[in-house]
Amino acid sequence: MPSSLSFVDIGANLLDERFTDGIYNGKVRHEPDWDQVLQRAVDNGVTHIILTAGTLRESRRALDLVRELRQKNDTLYFGCTIGVHPTRCTQEFVDIDVDAEQVLEELQKLAIDGQDDKSVVAIGEIGLDYDRLQFCSKPVQQEYLERQLVCFQSASELENLPLFLHNRNVSSDLLEVLRKDTRRQRGVVHSFDDTLELALQFIDLGLYIGLNGCSLKTSENLEVAKALPLDKILLETDCPYCEIKQSHAGFGFLSTKFEKKADKKFESGKMVKGRNEPCQIIQVAEVIAGIKGISVQEVADACYENSLRLYGFGSNQ
Repeated sequence: MPSSLSFVDIGANLLDERFTDGIYNGKVRHEPDWDQVLQRAVDNGVTHIILTAGTLRESRRALDLVRELRQKNDTLYFGCTIGVHPTRCTQEFVDIDVDAEQVLEELQKLAIDGQDDKSVVAIGEIGLDYDRLQFCSKPVQQEYLERQLVCFQSASELENLPLFLHNRNVSSDLLEVLRKDTRRQRGVVHSFDDTLELALQFIDLGLYIGLNGCSLKTSENLEVAKALPLDKILLETDCPYCEIKQSHAGFGFLSTKFEKKADKKFESGKMVKGRNEPCQIIQVAEVIAGIKGISVQEVADACYENSLRLYGFGSNQ
């Protein structure tokens, strides 16, 4: 890979037990291989990684981990999100022994604390998800999306933080919530896999569109990505999920391949089959370059600048 390529992975689930404990489907397969995962990221041009959180506990862990990683690693820049994922709203706000307002206050305090040293770089992962209503109903998701927006935006210390938004099979519901909330027009709709019309409406609000392997599965997905303005795209892996698989429509555009072993046959220094990593962000860029008929360098440069602009990286490091 040309060393001139640089990437910001705006969404990495590095708190997943496959990374933290080497656990797959409830079984320990290997010791944590953190150092190797991060080195592969650096070797493939990643300069910034944003850890995503989906609960209050995960938000605390993400903030602690970012601070720990910053002490140990001066090659990569780490940041994290603070917020409750739509599918976790029932467990975090309803099925609890304390008042939901107390949870919201704890989230706000955590975000403010993380803003002091710029460890917290976004509010999220918040949004709506109607594909998994077995975990949380539409009314509860909608209520606590709006309450989280109010909670975070009521703190002046957090007014410049972008939103890291989840939008899954919800038609225009997320769009309408954001249209009603005129106090914030900064952020990214991550892992986008919906229509071009919806993407352009989000862009009209001032938002970016985050693309990963899950955004590039089908030929329809590729047509949407092809039509998106390059200056409105951010790159992400959403690892360990959203790997670009051989069955995906964009697979044929990949030129960078990674040797992987099954988790049962783990070898130190080798990647794990089925576990996406930050280093694989280059593959997302390759698919976008292929469908747009431009160079990977052009995609990487544009998306890198987009990420620096949204998160203010460079001014807060």
